[in-house]
Amino acid sequence: MKSLARLSLPLVVAAMALSMLPNAAQAAKVTPTIRKDTSTGAAYSGKFQALSISEVYFSGNAPFIGLVDTTCQYGQIRGAVNSNGTGGSVNYVQIDNNGSGAACPNNQGGTTTITAVSTVGTGTVYFENDLPTAKVQDGYLDIPGNQSGVHLKAEISMPDVTTDLQTCHYGLTADTPTLSLNLYNKDNPGRPNHTTGQPGLNEAQGQANGQEFYLMPTETNDIYCPEAAAAYVTVQVKGEAVANSGTYNQTLYITG
Repeated sequence: MKSLARLSLPLVVAAMALSMLPNAAQAAKVTPTIRKDTSTGAAYSGKFQALSISEVYFSGNAPFIGLVDTTCQYGQIRGAVNSNGTGGSVNYVQIDNNGSGAACPNNQGGTTTITAVSTVGTGTVYFENDLPTAKVQDGYLDIPGNQSGVHLKAEISMPDVTTDLQTCHYGLTADTPTLSLNLYNKDNPGRPNHTTGQPGLNEAQGQANGQEFYLMPTETNDIYCPEAAAAYVTVQVKGEAVANSGTYNQTLYITG
């Protein structure tokens, strides 16, 4: 994870607001149908897995230090969603350097260990109902702020700055705006990974591009903790072909 100054998720894991465009060109979020495999597939309600197919990067400004960056090689989020985009939930988040709990290097000469203390969060999926020639993403996952059940702990060693381990608690606080993450179908030419040989090429993809998690005022945070951690990551998103199997091998597709 790029230090919590530049978090890259469970998770994971800063906030993208939609630009206000003239009414004629303004993007419209509408109720989707999440489907199996293709645009004409059966509706899908069930569990999903979002697995990183890029580095997970976190970045934030720390008092007296400046930018703290953490880069992780592995991120996974699991949850569930209804076919109409409602009822989105997260129940598992893992962010580390190898998929087995290894700490992630940071730019302060040390490492960052990210622990999901609580992952009780909700969100809603929307379809992007803009003209095909105008839109880039196919949909959005909107995650409201002020959700106390989302709690990530970052333990940051900074030998270039201090010998004291910095413990920082991040979440969706009352100050956190709605996080809007872009979603892409497997055949969208504008999806993040679209070149032959890239991971996730034939699956739905999602992307965090600077959405921020804020320090939780209800927790004790050390002096060098960045006030916010921005996350950058691309993930592939799959469902379960067999419900409750724990095997994520179902291609997903979003339509309006």
